[in-house]
Amino acid sequence: EGTRAKEGAYINKSLLTLGTVINKLSDESTKTHKHIPYRDSKLTRILQTALGGNSKTAMISNITPSVLHMDETHSTLRFATRTKSVQNN
Repeated sequence: EGTRAKEGAYINKSLLTLGTVINKLSDESTKTHKHIPYRDSKLTRILQTALGGNSKTAMISNITPSVLHMDETHSTLRFATRTKSVQNN
């Protein structure tokens, strides 16, 4: 179980860092002087050229109409909206 907990922690850290990178890339107020923390996780380091480079990136979100998962669906839609507003160089 210790290995699974560590693995889960690494996955959560990578997803949190991905959210931070997307927020920084989509924030209009930080367009002139910004530090994008690509190196904070392996996932964002791998995706650096796709997220901030000269490429087209697609985002597919999977949501459910179930009331039980309304919070997750709302969070996913907010993330997708932020992702949609990313402007690559």
